[in-house]
Amino acid sequence: LDAPLFTVKRQQLPTITTTTPTTMPRFRDEWVIDRVLMDFFSGGSCSCCGLQHFLPNGTADLIGAISDLETDQQKAEVAALQFHPWPSEVRDQVWADRVRLRQKLKMDKKEYQAIWQDDDQEQKQAFIEWCWKPETYQNYRRWFQLSRAEIMENLQQKYNIHSAFGVVLCAVLEQVAAFKLTEYPPDGRGEVEMAFERILTFDKRGGFTLSLVKEDGVTLIDNEGDKNLSAWIEQMENIGSPGKKLLQRGPSSGAAAKEEDEGDPDGPDGVNDSANAKSSFASDRRIIRLIIARMFAKLLQEKFKEQEENPR
Repeated sequence: LDAPLFTVKRQQLPTITTTTPTTMPRFRDEWVIDRVLMDFFSGGSCSCCGLQHFLPNGTADLIGAISDLETDQQKAEVAALQFHPWPSEVRDQVWADRVRLRQKLKMDKKEYQAIWQDDDQEQKQAFIEWCWKPETYQNYRRWFQLSRAEIMENLQQKYNIHSAFGVVLCAVLEQVAAFKLTEYPPDGRGEVEMAFERILTFDKRGGFTLSLVKEDGVTLIDNEGDKNLSAWIEQMENIGSPGKKLLQRGPSSGAAAKEEDEGDPDGPDGVNDSANAKSSFASDRRIIRLIIARMFAKLLQEKFKEQEENPR
């Protein structure tokens, strides 16, 4: 029989030790690195792992292909490659699949543009008015419930994400669910994305949900005088914006970098010092939130079309 292209000799694997200090807040990026390493070497305790193929070279070029990464973070990711605990073939595949997922997300953006890009704006206005109707928003608590399993199923079936990057996204999805425990600053770039990050919540019973309506089911939630529903509508319009741009790119170097919070996971200090450079999963968290927003937006648009076709 022909020898397999890639095999893992378990007896030659190094002992895996957790690099995360016990005093560090839970679910930070170091936790993701350890979690993926453990799942990979344990043979796949995560339902979405299982390596299939690898790219031999070109990790630095793949990092540069991620347009939503700031220049400083791209440099930090390249510098961190030599210190990364993952095998080089795993790193290559993860970055290749990051590029591939973004390409597919750009290709299917048109699915969310129809309502927002009509020439006469009548459908857009009708949809917004429908979103604000009490008979509509009283259903939000029931409609907007999304489990982690449903999100991973969407990634696997719609975008064909498996293997090493599937393991990464499993861990990152858990990180997003417990994001408050990381004590990281917000990942978002721009007011619209950051507002959506604020209203996206996770509950063990209902999964991911949107903080739009109070527990009584009829009262909209305010945020400093503005309804959270406004933030959600702006996010849906942002998803349906023209072009294929997925995520806003933030400031990176020069004077803009000085304004970033110290320790920002998407813009770390000392990027020119390769010894201090480290990997960040902020861009993966942003992609996960974008996918969640798209799944919620698609559901709401389908409900609107049903109401138009079968008015009460």
